[in-house]
Amino acid sequence: MPTSRSTGQGDDESVEHATGALAPVTFLPGAREAHAERESLAAAEALASREAEARRAENVTMHALTRRGQSRAEVADLLRRREIDPVVAEAELDRLESVGLIDDRALAADLVDRLRSRKKLGPSALRNELMQRKLDRSAIDEALTETDDETSDDDLVVELARDRARRLGGLDRSTAERRLVDFLARKGHTGSSAREAARRALDDRDDELFGSASGSDRGSASSSAGATVHRVEFR
Repeated sequence: MPTSRSTGQGDDESVEHATGALAPVTFLPGAREAHAERESLAAAEALASREAEARRAENVTMHALTRRGQSRAEVADLLRRREIDPVVAEAELDRLESVGLIDDRALAADLVDRLRSRKKLGPSALRNELMQRKLDRSAIDEALTETDDETSDDDLVVELARDRARRLGGLDRSTAERRLVDFLARKGHTGSSAREAARRALDDRDDELFGSASGSDRGSASSSAGATVHRVEFR
């Protein structure tokens, strides 16, 4: 039987199909340019959106910082609550630190100074206050170390105890001393220095209340200061 031969175009297509060869992709005129334009437009829109988010983040932080000093963690929490993009938020935090608008060490030192002078807080109470402001731990340690002056602390606790003792005039000595020591502990002053300050403050209080009476007479008078006196009249 004679063998048939075929060299037509159909055979070429069959070979291409069998070998898996693909025809080259041909772009329509202007397709490449349109694709590039779409990509450029998308990039521009993303940039504009990021810039708008950055401006919003700056407005949020500037408004907060005009009210009071903020720690980095406090500002970060604020940006998170406002749903600022995390990347934008981190960039804003770095910007604020670079220009000195947030500085955990400076804020910690300022808070320690103000809390000691206004509230007369001791070391433990100061640490609690600074931790509530979410300050960096190393900044807290540094601020407390700089103010670690035993003499000034003694003067501070005595002054605080004297102020409080004046409000305990109606209590007997034992009750007044117990309450005064508890009060000093809440203010961060504990140990022998606090107990000694309480005793000195109550001695001063008793001197004011009972004049120059002797120690035993003063203690007896102080014990009876809070007692109720019943008067009976005879007709």
